[in-house]
Amino acid sequence: MFIHENNYEPFPELQTVKYNGMRFYETPEGLKFPSITTVIDKQRGKSEGLQKWRERVGEEAAKLITRKAAARGTAFHHICEDYINNQDIEAHKGKNFLSWCMFGEMKSHIDDALGKVLMQEQPMYSNEYKVAGRCDLIGEYNGELAVIDFKTTTTEKKEEWITDYFVQTTAYAKMFEEHTKLPVNKVVIMMVSENATVQIWEKSTKDFVPRLEEIVESFYETVVAEIHK
Repeated sequence: MFIHENNYEPFPELQTVKYNGMRFYETPEGLKFPSITTVIDKQRGKSEGLQKWRERVGEEAAKLITRKAAARGTAFHHICEDYINNQDIEAHKGKNFLSWCMFGEMKSHIDDALGKVLMQEQPMYSNEYKVAGRCDLIGEYNGELAVIDFKTTTTEKKEEWITDYFVQTTAYAKMFEEHTKLPVNKVVIMMVSENATVQIWEKSTKDFVPRLEEIVESFYETVVAEIHK
């Protein structure tokens, strides 16, 4: 059984809106902040790389691969969420068997490291960084408060390939800190591949704040400026 504790002012509900296919969140003050994943995806060079991949594998194959990955990831996250909420997860077995098997590989790692849970699947935003997003989980990881993000992948990843994940979770940490005044100095990526390999990275948020500031500034100078033309 996981213990849930949220001794802080509840986060407000946020509405999502789309601009040119990009996700923004509307704050209670009426401000519209881009999702951190949108900001990351619009980095210079990243969109071009994705387009080159689509051209290489073919448009139909790219769509199939993308849909499969999205379904796998969504199902896996639902299992994790229900499990950490102390709910019966047996029904998930018949919905997406691949995700069920991948969760089976991850389960012991969650059990061993996860302590008190402060927040799950919560939309948040930061007035300081002018970004928003929905965080998987914030809780105690090996006794230290951390943002924890679950990822699925077809094959294992090298650390240098996933810097964006550390930036994404650092943004969530800053959103949470701004609202609750509780410092979150660690981010954890828990990843499982289709070949049953579990990879876990623990990082310090301070190492990724400069990169977060850089890409947010670039987004507002280029993408947002273009929207307002």
